[in-house]
Amino acid sequence: MQSDDFIQKAKKSLSSNECMAFFCSCEIKYSGRAEAHLPTGDRIIIIKSDNTILVHQPNGSVPVNYMKEGSSIEIDNKDNHAFIKSYNQKHKDSLQIEIYLIHNFISQRLEDGQKIHLEGSEKDMSDMIYDNPSLISKDFKPLAREEHTKYGFIDVFGYNKKGELVVIECKRYTAGPDAVTQLRRYVEKIKSLRGLKTVHGIIAAPKISPNALKMLDDWGFKFVSVNPPKRLETYKKSQMGLNDF
Repeated sequence: MQSDDFIQKAKKSLSSNECMAFFCSCEIKYSGRAEAHLPTGDRIIIIKSDNTILVHQPNGSVPVNYMKEGSSIEIDNKDNHAFIKSYNQKHKDSLQIEIYLIHNFISQRLEDGQKIHLEGSEKDMSDMIYDNPSLISKDFKPLAREEHTKYGFIDVFGYNKKGELVVIECKRYTAGPDAVTQLRRYVEKIKSLRGLKTVHGIIAAPKISPNALKMLDDWGFKFVSVNPPKRLETYKKSQMGLNDF
């Protein structure tokens, strides 16, 4: 595609609030969060209808450069090359793309007002544990979920067979030291509020890091391996879902 043809189509897409994507050979300069220069190479560039810009290299899922929504965009000719300049007033950063060769270009007006529905979140985990307390212990009796404290919401709150309070902190991925520290804050707050000497703490997560496990042992807490509902379902067809418990 010739440079003038690309500029005309890109300007039309921009003025029509269309999303555009093009494959090109380009050089990129960025100024803002850091100063960066990306020498000439083949890239995939996406410009969305809110003026978000994403620059992808042929490999990897993370853009090598980007501009956030609401940026201004100018598309013009510079030294017989297409030239894109973007500036974001709010974030005080800018991106310059000098395009030497356009391999392909597509644009389309897209409509999508839907919100993503996440499954396997920490809230889903706490719901699953509350409805299926045997995932923690056959003697665990849930009392409440999302119990409010000044430090946040306790995921699951209940009793053990001795009638002692148990605080459960859910993590959908590997639990680290931060999760243990958070659990300890909750336990200490419950002790203070209710004047109790003994409150048990449990981390419920698929895995826990060695450092976090050592912290749990030092503070007298426990770890129980629990997978979020439908986590890795694509890869583990035998894994039970919420309706299987």
